[in-house]
Amino acid sequence: MPSATTPIQIDGSYGEGGGQIIRTSLSLSAITGQPFEITNIRAGRSKPGLQPQHLAAVRAAQIICCAHLEGDSIGSTRLAFSPGTPVQPGTYRFEIGTAGAATLVAQTVLCPLGLANGDSEVTIVGGTHVPHAPPADYLLGSYIPAIRATGLEACGDYSRAGFFPKGGGEIRLAIRARARPGAVAMTERGALRSLTAFIVTSELPDHVFDRGASTVDGYMKGIGRRVDIERREKPSLGPGAAVVLSAECENGLAGFSSLGERGKPMEKVAEQACRDFLAWWKTGAAVDEHLSDQLVLPAVLTPGEHRWTTPMVTEHLRTAVWVAGKFVPLEYDFEEQAPDVHLVRLRS
Repeated sequence: MPSATTPIQIDGSYGEGGGQIIRTSLSLSAITGQPFEITNIRAGRSKPGLQPQHLAAVRAAQIICCAHLEGDSIGSTRLAFSPGTPVQPGTYRFEIGTAGAATLVAQTVLCPLGLANGDSEVTIVGGTHVPHAPPADYLLGSYIPAIRATGLEACGDYSRAGFFPKGGGEIRLAIRARARPGAVAMTERGALRSLTAFIVTSELPDHVFDRGASTVDGYMKGIGRRVDIERREKPSLGPGAAVVLSAECENGLAGFSSLGERGKPMEKVAEQACRDFLAWWKTGAAVDEHLSDQLVLPAVLTPGEHRWTTPMVTEHLRTAVWVAGKFVPLEYDFEEQAPDVHLVRLRS
């Protein structure tokens, strides 16, 4: 039965005003059992309201906690979500049906299932390498390793790639019940332990990979960095390419990606990811700006003080903290330590 608790009211146009507000609310509601009502969903976007990938996250969150829904339709600018049970571990398959980001659906359910009383296996079908979302290689190579600091444990792979506009990629995750909670402590990143470039191609000639790999190798040699290059040739419903760099430091993690598109040479795709890595490296911050806002959810669900440094305090970061504060008691501050280094402190 839906909870009798008064729903938390959330303005979906606040801050960055996008799907992050929806996904963060879904995760926290499923975990805490608190219902919420969100209005003005994506009010400032060219297509306001719920789109297929947002609705896929809603339905996934609904399934894992038997939630009662209102407003769960394409284009809806209002959503009411009320968990019916604690999060249920198990075997799940979620199909977006479009090239909507499978990784964002994964991030919606990963923390709730990781805090459930048992292990889970999750398969998500949709876009694995699409604009405005972390690619599958970033999810597996940067995000999941980073949240292990909070005791959440998962691993996975993807058997098929899903590029825009056809999607059809498939991500599989094994999520283990959390054993030992811990705090995020990534402030001084230390030396670079490894730098890996994942060159992802589907339905393209071999020379596309070769050109991407040659560009990455040449760029990194030019700045005195060693890089391991891994080819990921994946089946897909259509052609596509991406370059994802994963940096692991003594006490920091970051990832950088660039997607191929018609008319964009593979050299440009590879160069963009390399330039983004170098820009981050010069700042001295321990995590990249995107990982910074993605750390908020696992951090606020883990007792203790969490600290990490990021190149900037983005609107996504501020919005994630604002939403989290609606569901859990939270203390936080952002401290500028240098023009390109900001310390994030969270305590819940």
